[in-house]
Formats: sequence, C-alpha cells, structure tokens
Amino acid sequence: MNKDNSSMQMDPDLALRLLADGAVLVIAGVPVGTEFGVDLCAYTIGPDFRGIKMIPPGVHYVWCASRGPYGDTAPRVGFVHYFHQNEILVREWDNELEELRPRQTAEPELERERIRKNLTQLERVLAPYDYRYVCKWKDLTGSVSESCVARCRPKRGTIRTNIELQSCPDAERPRGSASGISKRQAAAKLLLDESEMLPNLKPVDGTAPRFCAVPARVPQDAPPADISRHAIDCIAAVNKLFDSFTNENPDGLIEELQLAFVFFLVGYSVESLDHWRKLLALLAHSETAVSKHKLAYMKYSEVLAHQLPHLPEELMTPSPHNTVYKDVRELLVNLYAGGLMVSAERLMKRLGKQMGWHFEGLLDEDPEDQPVVIEI
Repeated sequence: MNKDNSSMQMDPDLALRLLADGAVLVIAGVPVGTEFGVDLCAYTIGPDFRGIKMIPPGVHYVWCASRGPYGDTAPRVGFVHYFHQNEILVREWDNELEELRPRQTAEPELERERIRKNLTQLERVLAPYDYRYVCKWKDLTGSVSESCVARCRPKRGTIRTNIELQSCPDAERPRGSASGISKRQAAAKLLLDESEMLPNLKPVDGTAPRFCAVPARVPQDAPPADISRHAIDCIAAVNKLFDSFTNENPDGLIEELQLAFVFFLVGYSVESLDHWRKLLALLAHSETAVSKHKLAYMKYSEVLAHQLPHLPEELMTPSPHNTVYKDVRELLVNLYAGGLMVSAERLMKRLGKQMGWHFEGLLDEDPEDQPVVIEI
C-alpha cells in the first residue's frame, strides 16, 4: 500500500487523453481528515476534495476509514466497482454507518449528466488517479472481468475487514443427545471440543464476499482405502473446483484468485485472505492436476509471482511453520513433476529476488518422486 502525497508528473497531452477517456468518481459529504484510498494509493481527505478523475477502465477498489477525535482510525470499509470508459460514479457519506453508499437521489441519471456538463468546473476539486502505480495494479487484477466482480462482491456491496455476524437459534445447531449419540458421549464431546459450547454465528445475509466453495481434499464419504490417495494427490478435489467454473468462464478461477487477494490487500478482508489460502492449499497438492490443467497452472504461477510479495509480514518468513511457504514449495515440486519446469524456474527466481525465498534441495526431499532421466 502506498501513501504518497507528492505530486504526480505527467505529460500534458497524455493527461488530456486520460481525462477524456477515464472514468470519474465523485464523493460527497466525507468528513475532512477521513482516510480514503483507491487501489494501491491512500490519501487524507482535505476541505476541497470531491473525488478522483482519470480512472482507467477496469476493476478498482475504493475505501474509506473514518478518524476519531484523538486520531484513531476505524477499520476500512470499501466497495469494488468495474469502471467503464467515461463513466461517472457518485457516492455519498453515510454518517451513521461511516461509509460510502450509493447516492440517495430520485434522478441519479440526471445528476450524472449535470456532473458531466460541469466537469470542467469540477476538475479543480477532483484528484487525478495516480498512474505511478497503475502497472502494479494491473499485474494484480489484469484478469478480473466485470462478471467476476458482480459474482463475488457482497450482495449489499460493502466489503469490511471482518464480515458482520449474527447468532443463530439453538434449533439451527442442535446440541446434546443427537441421533445415535448417548448423553454421556455428548457430554464427553463438549469437554473435548470447547467450540461446541460457543454460540453458533453466521454471516449477516448479504455482507460476505460470494466466493466459490472450496472442495475438501479428502471427500467425507471416501472409503478408508482412498483416504491416503486423496491426501497425497487431491486431483479429485481440484477437478471439482475447475468444473465449477468451466461452464461460465474457463478463467473464472484465476479471476477469483486475483479478486480475493486484492479484497485482502486493499480492503484488509480477513475472509478473502482465508479463501485465497484455501485455494492455494488445494491447488498446490496435485501433480496430476498440473499435468491435466497446464494452461491454468501456468497462469496461476504468474499470478502468485505478483501476489506473494504483498503478503503480510507474518506470512513472509520462509520457514516450515509458514503454511503459505510450505504450500508454495509443494506447488513448485508439482510444477516440475507435471512438466511446467519453465514456470517453476521463473516463479522461484522472482521469489528469491523479491522475497528472499529460496528452495534448496527442492527435488531431493523424496528420491522416489524425482523425474526419471533416460539417456538416449
């Protein structure tokens, strides 16, 4: 995340072209001092700030974080939007919820046309989109389509650091003597698993990102003879994951991976990071899947090369205790074994240069699994 208050230098002719083709975000009523951001750039709102101009077409993440009287900052609250060329989007501040909401007006189209006609006068209170970071943002979101944005964002549109939870009635989570379980066994279960005594919580409807369901590596109904096979190579779960996207968009999974990561990176969405990590843990553990879905894994290795340097500090350490590092190492092994040596080498080189992640002896851990070299 960049917070750069220095002015952006740009060729005047280029600026005019970007102004003519770019989208505009107009915000109203946001208190002075509020933290505000678009994509990888953060600002502090001043008295004459009314929005952003020259926004390039594509997906963008907009957020605000209100400030208290003693300088404390609230968690980020934002939304994702796919901007079109010359689009004008209007948002206003909700004083009660302290977030940006769609403009409450009876004639929104008429208001947008009025803004368009007076855009020349409004330019002085609109900050230009900071193009110093546009390439980095494109690297992180280049595959995301408008349909992916519409499918994955919460129904209510607002993305929070943590989703809103509500308690469920006891009837929705029966405890005690269930079918086939005696009272004695139920009591023992409560003692062994304290989570059974906690209230049952579920997301408030419409507040959670709508990501795909991640299949379990080992199916619940798998016979004992197949459990080890699924644990070693989870091709069945990976196939199920890819099949859920094939009918709509074969690249839908890559799009969702990129969108989930920026929900976390910019919006600090904990659920989005958890979803991203679950997908990594599944995709990394199948050599057969790499061989079968070569093109998807080539794209995935490129996506990871751009995402991993933005991980939070606690996930940066290359150690056996870091599950992300372990999963990436396993993915590299399977990329080699599945025939994508170039992708593996490229990913290793970039991680070593940007993050200091090195994978010595990557193929020496299990000689049984190493490729067999046949001299002709």
